[in-house]
Amino acid sequence: MQKNGKCGNIKADMVLINGRVYSPTENNKVVRGEAVIVEGGLIKAICSDNEAKNYIDSDTEIIDCCGNSILPGLCDAHCHPNWSAGVFESCQLFDITGSAHDTVYEVIDRYLEKMREYVLEHDDIGVIRGTGWNRAFFSGACSDIGWPTRHDLDKVCSDRPVIMESYCQHALWVNTKAIEMAGLSKDTSDPDLGRFTREADGYPAGLFFEMEGKALIENNLPGHDYSVEQYKRSILRYQDEIAMPLGLTLINDCLHTENATLAYKELAEEGKMNMRVRGVYHFADCSNLDELDVIKKKIGQYDVDDIFVINTIKIFMEGEFMTLEPYEEGYLKEHGLPERYRGTEFYDDITAKRAVAAAMETGLQIHIHAMGDRAVRQAVDSIVYGQEQTGKKNRNVIAHVMLINEEDKVRMGQNGIIASCQPRWMIYDSDTNDFYQMMFGKRKALECYPNKSLIDAGCIVAYGTDFPVTPPPNPFHGMQCAITRSVFEGDKTEYGTYKDTVLGPEDNPAKECVSLKEAVKGSSWSGAYQMFLEDVTGSIEPGKSAELIVLDRDIEQCSVEEIYDIKVKATVFKGRKVYSM
Repeated sequence: MQKNGKCGNIKADMVLINGRVYSPTENNKVVRGEAVIVEGGLIKAICSDNEAKNYIDSDTEIIDCCGNSILPGLCDAHCHPNWSAGVFESCQLFDITGSAHDTVYEVIDRYLEKMREYVLEHDDIGVIRGTGWNRAFFSGACSDIGWPTRHDLDKVCSDRPVIMESYCQHALWVNTKAIEMAGLSKDTSDPDLGRFTREADGYPAGLFFEMEGKALIENNLPGHDYSVEQYKRSILRYQDEIAMPLGLTLINDCLHTENATLAYKELAEEGKMNMRVRGVYHFADCSNLDELDVIKKKIGQYDVDDIFVINTIKIFMEGEFMTLEPYEEGYLKEHGLPERYRGTEFYDDITAKRAVAAAMETGLQIHIHAMGDRAVRQAVDSIVYGQEQTGKKNRNVIAHVMLINEEDKVRMGQNGIIASCQPRWMIYDSDTNDFYQMMFGKRKALECYPNKSLIDAGCIVAYGTDFPVTPPPNPFHGMQCAITRSVFEGDKTEYGTYKDTVLGPEDNPAKECVSLKEAVKGSSWSGAYQMFLEDVTGSIEPGKSAELIVLDRDIEQCSVEEIYDIKVKATVFKGRKVYSM
């Protein structure tokens, strides 16, 4: 049954036996076997249990997989582990819910109640932080529409700055003290790439949107960011309490502050990382090409071996309102938006193309945030233009791809553009039913988050979670959602209502469903490919780094409806067992 590698006189450091190796790779191949031989941190062979005996001596660590699956270490191709500082070092607001039966004031009161408890328990900290409030509750998901203000948070705390980050990290809700300490007033100018709410006299009302809007607070309020030590604590907790138990050994952190970057660097230098991390440089304003000169000077200065490397430039192509062709008329009227409004478009086409081409000249990969079909079209246009102008086809990425025209799927495949998608979002749920249909109509709502059609168009589709936007970052939740396109039983909020509804076109609801092989590949090999590591990790093949996980069942034999509930019994990183159940 020898599949790969050759038996010899070498005795292994570790042998995984009595397993079911399942590792999709490129060109539609799947590696299979019963045992995996590990020596010197590398995979030496995939073979039968009988052949594995040749590698075992008294010093060999043996992992009995009990007939369960052995998968490659999994990948989160778009996430934000450093934002776990907001999870572990601030007041968590993710569990606060709202519905069409609630008023916005009822939801605001729920947030304030939890923040009030947190303030009383933390009278020793200078900046009060919260993370996880949901903007959708104030823009149509509840029975009415209205936004929270600084005065709401003043009721909780008025003598210290209070900063509440939205779950998606695209908005801040702050109190009056934070506005005052940041030096803002009614005379503060609107940012070019973002906005903030104002009161009748022009004074900031307490909400700041998008990176430049948020920067008015973040760049001017002393002590706003978490410290390097807080980030280090949080990243280690993410690694040990979240990533390792979920089998995640390769991470793409897609936005991080200077302090967070230094935290990664120091942890890697201290040998405390049990996962590879790839980071990004943020190209914040594509109309200012001088930013690229600053990025060029930073290249390589944070990299530590193969553990932490920044090799990508991140660009946001749209803002809080995704750019579409266009929004529904009723939604625009309800929100006081102009006819045929298309969303918060950051750049005109010429600026976007010029910026992406200039960014490609650095030699770094380009990673563009784009959700609406108009933004995705602009991202595809810009990448194709940049590749033609520079001759650099550097595995460029478009993240999220909520909506996309059919011709742009083909262009992505033809031009080697990777789709970094979030399969956990590929379901019909209350967002689809109550929010997306209202925003851009039923047909488009049912076409959200394509998957299979992108693969069929020749795209590499790499799966990510966007954690902590969607907690927990469980890859098995994502795999089941990718396969079924419906809510899984573990989602107690949505399952009862939407368990039998599939996200897809009315005439072919299963159009975007993928196979198990495609789902596992998207969670492993494809992410490694996105990060230029497919020759190092992402699949179980001789010569690759030994990143392996053992499941609590055979993923090929269990019901599709059980995949979400799969547990990881052991995680191996570079040939060391770093987690066991």
